[in-house]
Amino acid sequence: MGIIEEYSKWDLEYSVWNKPCDTEKKRSFAVCTYNTVIHSKLRPVNYIIFAYGSRVEDHSKNYRTLKEKSAHISHVLSYLQEKTDENYIVKFLMLDADAPLSEQSKKLASYVDMLATNTRTNSINIIGLSKCGAMNMYVAKNFKNPLSYEVTNIYNIATPYEGTKLASPNIFYPEVKDFFNKKIGDNKLSNYVYEKSVAFYESISSNSHMDYDIAKDGGVPEDRFNKYDKKFVKEMLSKENIDSLKRVNSFTNFITGTDEKTLGEALRTFNAAGIGLCLLNDWFFDGKGDGLVLTEEQYKIENYLDTTSIRLPSSHHRVNSVYRVFDVVLDKINDNVQRTRK
Repeated sequence: MGIIEEYSKWDLEYSVWNKPCDTEKKRSFAVCTYNTVIHSKLRPVNYIIFAYGSRVEDHSKNYRTLKEKSAHISHVLSYLQEKTDENYIVKFLMLDADAPLSEQSKKLASYVDMLATNTRTNSINIIGLSKCGAMNMYVAKNFKNPLSYEVTNIYNIATPYEGTKLASPNIFYPEVKDFFNKKIGDNKLSNYVYEKSVAFYESISSNSHMDYDIAKDGGVPEDRFNKYDKKFVKEMLSKENIDSLKRVNSFTNFITGTDEKTLGEALRTFNAAGIGLCLLNDWFFDGKGDGLVLTEEQYKIENYLDTTSIRLPSSHHRVNSVYRVFDVVLDKINDNVQRTRK
């Protein structure tokens, strides 16, 4: 069982972090810590921080604990226990629904700074999926502790370096309406299905910074600008961010994309999210993405960093739910760190 130890809630009106009341915890920035995987008490500890872009309410009913099966962390713990000989502490980061992603990157950077001060820390590995990969682009420039650069490895998976239409109501909703019109006809039934679909989508979305900040240019309605940082995507690959990333111990970029096998596997394993992503990819990305982000746009970081991306085999956007794929990510965790003792 994981224990949620850190909470912070963003105040949209005053643009500050506050300690949340119990009812606010479900949509707060939070860090959950799981049992330590120990192979040798004489060796240092490697931290792995998983960030998938979800909220506390997506994983926990009491907002205090997370089951190991949630977010497929049980598989991660089994992998580290069986296939490694190092010591690990696994943490799971959940996002605040309302805080700008740039502000949440500062919170993460501060947390890494704190972990880096421990002389028992060997490495800190931040694995960011989707919007959390985008957030990773801002983390390094916010480090205050020089040791954080030495011990940090950053892993981006399916990162929307150019944003995604699924976070862009002005772009995505007209495409959804056009899709139903073509399938059903431009009539009352089509409008009803469209309205129900949009209502469902907004019921599972944050309808705030957590999602809108990775919108494509022009994708967010003006009446929601108070919950949207239009600079976030535009400045993601800024010189300041890139120069800071060059200072960390390592950076790895993973690419996702479906193929003819992906949907079949999702159906066989009853992976509902995977099935939905495969359908979204066919309907709204012409089969050229992972259900949320275009594959070719995930390579954009190569124009800025000296890195060769790793293409994950036959993978939709919910990579952590496909173990044969996620094991490729876990295999690449880099614990070879030359830390300066101070």
